[in-house]
This record gives sequence, C-alpha cells and structure tokens, in this order.
Amino acid sequence: MPFTKEQLKNVGFYKEFVNELQTEYLDRVSELKQEDFRRNGVLYSFEEIISTNGLESLNKIEGIYEDIIDRDDLLTMSSTSGVTSEEITNTSILEQTIDRNISELSTSQFAETLPDNIVNGDDVTSDDFDDERIYRVENNQKRLYADEGLFFANSSILNLKTITETELENIPSGEDFE
Repeated sequence: MPFTKEQLKNVGFYKEFVNELQTEYLDRVSELKQEDFRRNGVLYSFEEIISTNGLESLNKIEGIYEDIIDRDDLLTMSSTSGVTSEEITNTSILEQTIDRNISELSTSQFAETLPDNIVNGDDVTSDDFDDERIYRVENNQKRLYADEGLFFANSSILNLKTITETELENIPSGEDFE
C-alpha cells in the first residue's frame, strides 16, 4: 500500500532522497549566483521549491534560502539585459521580415446537418456495393477508417449504417480515423 504525503515525511529513505535533491538544487543556485545567474548570455531562473513561483518573486528570504541568496540576488535575477529591439512598424519591412501569408493552415468544413438517422459517433458506408470504405462521423465530418482492422477494433458490423452515395458525399471529409 502506498504511503500518504504525511507518512512520507517520516520515512528515512524518502527524507534522504528529498534532502539530496534539495542540496543539489541549492548547489546549482549557489553556482549560478557566482555568475549573476547568467551563463553564456542566458539568464537562469529558479523556482521556489514550495510555491513553485520564481525565486525572484520571494517577499522574504527565509528557510533553506537564507544562507544562499540575499535581496540583491533577487534583483539580479529579475533584472533585464537592457538590450532592446527596434519595433518594426513599416509594413514593407514587416512583410520582408515575417511572411504573414500562411497558406498551409487547414480549411476544415463541417456539415450543417447530417442525413436522417445519422448522428456524430455513427459508423457509415455507402450503398455502392463496390465501395468498401467505412467512415466514423465526428464533428459533422466523415473520417475514413485507415483500415478494416481499426474499424473492428472500435466498432461492430452491427452498428454500421448504410447511406446513399449522395448523402455520404455531402458530409465533408475530416482527418482519417487512426
């Protein structure tokens, strides 16, 4: 039976494990403190272990942090580099910088209504005897089963509904059902 959080506070190996993790974490904070919490131009941020907020948001330095950081360190953690970028407002420069003509986005279509006796979640096929494709209707779209085995893993032939080719063509296609 697993331990509760309260019980774990009294389990020796767990307390040692937590203390080891805490020591490693505080060593890392101390190490980066020597470099003003920056390495290779990157500002490192640390979470306060209990609240999970950033250390720089601490109002009072106490507990495990008292011997590691001080108020000046908190300011160093939250300071900015002072480097700013020019705001690009000129449309021609903006168009050269960022291609805003996004063409690969999906243009999904959905049926306004479904054929009589068909609802989302139904499996359907065409009344064309030569057409063996089976679809799952979801979000007013037909989704082709990738293979017959997938259909039988998710449904039953007893649940399969047959509709006319025209009705099936009037339901927009969605992504394949996989």
